[in-house]
Amino acid sequence: MNWKKEIELNLKYPFSLDNKSGPAYLKIAAPSSITAGFTLRPGGFSHGSFASANMSFQVGDQEALVTKNRRALLDGAGPDLFPALVTARQVHGNRCLTIVDSDPEKLGQIALTDADALLTDQPGILLGVMTADCLPLIMIDQEQRAVAVVHVGWRGLDQSIGVAAVTGLKRDFAVDVENLQVFAGPAIGSCCFQVGIEVVDRFRRHPLLEGTDDWYQERTSGYYIDLLSIQRAQLLAAGVAEKNFHQVDICTFCNDFCFSYRRDHAITGRQLAFVGIKGKNN
Repeated sequence: MNWKKEIELNLKYPFSLDNKSGPAYLKIAAPSSITAGFTLRPGGFSHGSFASANMSFQVGDQEALVTKNRRALLDGAGPDLFPALVTARQVHGNRCLTIVDSDPEKLGQIALTDADALLTDQPGILLGVMTADCLPLIMIDQEQRAVAVVHVGWRGLDQSIGVAAVTGLKRDFAVDVENLQVFAGPAIGSCCFQVGIEVVDRFRRHPLLEGTDDWYQERTSGYYIDLLSIQRAQLLAAGVAEKNFHQVDICTFCNDFCFSYRRDHAITGRQLAFVGIKGKNN
């Protein structure tokens, strides 16, 4: 079975595969004013270890090819709708950056700013975070037209970065959390995410997880934790409605149509989780 058929057989609404042109991505069924999705590995221009739709300038790939990959994604989303793709310097922390100014010079400076979540209510800005095993989240408020994208590694999860993004949307844009839709994209699954006992112990200290054990497994080979399960529990406790939490059951380590930092021994590309409010041609 080829990768496209495999994905399509396992995808459920609100996700679908868009492989028409440019980088392949998992498209989210969002309101017409919103574009959102999670890119996959196929459909780009990069070569070798970064083949083919690498979206990161920071992994050793040729800058011209990454630019071409990003441009193809923007053109597919609508060449006049999103003149800018905004990403930050991800540091596995819990800082959320709210973007309220669409000035191109200021947007360009964000790439040098430490942040693991980006929030905005401004049309014409495509927000993005890059992952290659970490958990990407997209948040969409369907009433207030505010959106967010979040990079969740285990360190960020330990610092509740997803909850921080929800808090930021509520504070900065008066988002009603009950109306917030959260979409979790491809990430390393509990089948493959082996960690040391010290990581398990850190999460055991979280009041939300205290006395529970369904978020990790102890096997003969070591301990394995479920990023998605922990993140889901945190967000539901923060007020996100269970019916509004949507997840893709795709492990990046298991599937070679995804980049995987662990599987590929750190020499690999990055997927992009992206979301934006459409601009002038909406």
